[in-house]
Amino acid sequence: MGVTLLGVVVLAVSWQVISRYVTASSASWTVELASYSFVWLSMIAIALGVRRGRHMVLDIWEYVPYKRWLMRTLETVTAIIVVAVLAALVWYGFEALPPSFRRSSPGLGVSFGWVALAVPVGAAFSLIFAIEAWWKLFHAPQGVDPLTAPVLYQPDDVIIIKGEV
Repeated sequence: MGVTLLGVVVLAVSWQVISRYVTASSASWTVELASYSFVWLSMIAIALGVRRGRHMVLDIWEYVPYKRWLMRTLETVTAIIVVAVLAALVWYGFEALPPSFRRSSPGLGVSFGWVALAVPVGAAFSLIFAIEAWWKLFHAPQGVDPLTAPVLYQPDDVIIIKGEV
């Protein structure tokens, strides 16, 4: 879905550039389509980043030996804060939908509610994935990162530590 939304953004922006410079008249709907697609793409990408545990990682405590209790405490406290913020986004996001659906965009003629829906939907997925990530981190054996992101290509002579080469 993310790739499709990124494709929509690229095509809409490309059409805007082509129509502006080739035909000397720009299409108003392309800006809105690109913006709305980007909002949805961002919210979905945030959820995927949360699922992999790669948003705002503070790994300074990993190098403190024999402090597993400290790691679990920090992971639990941060998970509680993240879950609280995401729950607030879901709650207030759904609460803000009725007024949003009463307004329409001028270029596409669609309701702003469809764009505003991205926030509570993306936050709900992020909320579920944050709980899943905490569960995996909390129950992982010491020294094992259960949220490792798949690497598409890594030569044997390159060692990746926390995403850095």
